[in-house]
This record gives sequence, C-alpha cells and structure tokens, in this order.
Amino acid sequence: MTSPAGPAPDHSEAPTAATPTDAVTAATTGTRTRASDAERERVVTRLHHAVGEGRLDLTEAEERTAAAYAARFRDELDPLLVDLPGGPAGAEPWSAIWESVVWRGHRAVWGPEAGRPTAPQCRTAVAVLAAAVVWVLLCMVVGAVVVAA
Repeated sequence: MTSPAGPAPDHSEAPTAATPTDAVTAATTGTRTRASDAERERVVTRLHHAVGEGRLDLTEAEERTAAAYAARFRDELDPLLVDLPGGPAGAEPWSAIWESVVWRGHRAVWGPEAGRPTAPQCRTAVAVLAAAVVWVLLCMVVGAVVVAA
C-alpha cells in the first residue's frame, strides 16, 4: 500500500553503514553476540591441548591463537575449533590429566591398538589412586605409632 508521501520504506534490508560508528551499530543490532575474554581464553586453551595431543602443529596453533584473540564475535571463534574433537561441556581441567594417565596405562597393558578410556574407566582410576593415597597415609600413621611405642 502506498501513502501520499510515496511508497512505504522496505525495512527487510540490512542496515547500511555510512560511517565506522554506523558499522559498529549495524553489527551489534544483528544476531551476533560479542565474544568475552573468557570465551577467547577457552578457545586458546583447547588449541593448546590440541597441540599437546599432536592434532595441530605449532604454526597452525599460532595462527588460530592470533585469530582467537582478534575475534570480536562468538561466531568467529567456532571455525577455529570445528575440526578438533570437543571435550565434555564444563569438564574440569584436571579431567584431561586423568584421562591421559588412564589412557597411557590402558595402552601399556592392552597394547597400542587400545582405544581411549571411557568415563567409568577414568573414575575407577581416580578411586584406585585415592585408595592408594589413603593406604600410604594409614601405613605412615601406624608406623609412627609403632615406632613411638
């Protein structure tokens, strides 16, 4: 429908940026969300883990790390990790260490074709290690009592 002033403006087009300030306003009014420093750090941490696992070489990790720190929006961070396997969401940093310990022990016992440890295997390894620590402490206490008597 047209009005006496002319045709109705078409609001379906994306806003155009005349100045840098308008460009920032146009970018922030869309569906893009700005990335936080913590999100950038999580991406860089995953990249460093990938280097440690041999999934990335140092050159590619440096490029991706620079891109992560330069990223302004969350959707710029996703492509940096798309070809890397993701860990469980919210996993504790020490869980990767336990998984590595269990995995290496599993490979030592079952051979190089053994797969990665499962979550129950990691929990069992933690329980066995905790029991060993308690046993050593108990032996120390009993030994101290026997020597003192």
